[in-house]
Amino acid sequence: MSFNARITTVKQKLGELNLDGMYVTNLTNVRYLTGFTGSAGSLLILEDEQHFFTDGRYIEQSKSQVHDCRIHIVGSAHYQAIKKKKILPKQIKLGIESNFVSIGMYDQIKDTLPDVMWKKLDDIIGVIAAVKDEHEIESLKTAIEITDTVFSEIIPDLKIGATEKNIAAKISYLFKMHGAEGDSYESIIGSGYLGALPHARPTDKEFAKGDFVVMDFGALYNGYHADMTRTVVIGSATDKHREIYDIVLNSQLAGIKAAKAGITGAELDAVCRDVITSFGYGEQFIHSTGHGLGLEVHTYPRISAFNNQPLLENYVITIEPGIYLADWGGVRIEDDCWIQKDCCIPLNKSTKELLILN
Repeated sequence: MSFNARITTVKQKLGELNLDGMYVTNLTNVRYLTGFTGSAGSLLILEDEQHFFTDGRYIEQSKSQVHDCRIHIVGSAHYQAIKKKKILPKQIKLGIESNFVSIGMYDQIKDTLPDVMWKKLDDIIGVIAAVKDEHEIESLKTAIEITDTVFSEIIPDLKIGATEKNIAAKISYLFKMHGAEGDSYESIIGSGYLGALPHARPTDKEFAKGDFVVMDFGALYNGYHADMTRTVVIGSATDKHREIYDIVLNSQLAGIKAAKAGITGAELDAVCRDVITSFGYGEQFIHSTGHGLGLEVHTYPRISAFNNQPLLENYVITIEPGIYLADWGGVRIEDDCWIQKDCCIPLNKSTKELLILN
């Protein structure tokens, strides 16, 4: 892994945009380009050098993590240090992350550095970061392996009388016991009618006979996020349980079969959506089919009807169709998939057989 190579790639993109550099404030992008894991940092990329800014809490941490940059220990308003230290020549053209800078902050930066010609950019770093290197793939694989292990260990606890909150708490505990930094995000545990909420927060509701339980969770490892969903049924399964589950599973398997470099996010979304629509549940598939994974749990690309850009080799994405029936429950099945030239590789090994648990 070479942070300098990543910065070079960003500089090449900035050159294509006729820009002299870029001011990076989004902490995820700062981490991607420097390795810095603290809670306060920004990066000024120029043609011949880089400047990293943080505060006194991170003197030693920045020394050990940040390389190929001049490190500046300053206050909270890093852009004021850019002016004070006279780092920039006049009439320079710099990009700024329009998706991550508030209007107020943008106005302050412009007022502080009035000689800079600022260009608002979409998340060009996030697009570059979507193509994973070997180190990132290995980190994601480890996060996913931990997630699979925890799922297998939590299965005996999924029974009548278990509560959503207790299951979520045990998942968090097991993640750390297996070497994860913690949860990728707050686990979604939705049982019975609450499973119809795609982002249900765990409650004190107890699992009851006939409940579908939607479990969406993932381990965080080395900064990289796993994201898996499995749906089980408690007690016994009816024909309706099996029908809904099988439709979602067939949709997800169709998406996995179709996913490869070159297919667009919209085309892949349509593959999964068409299966569910053909069975009459199109209006109950109420979210996009998936998203990219990396240093955040939702990254570029979006696997949705609005993304007409092709997937590239070494993207890692989720494929997660679902059906949600109000006042009854829902089913979602999700794998993290490594995009290849002619196929995709699902990295999760957890069973997708319908589990009926007592």
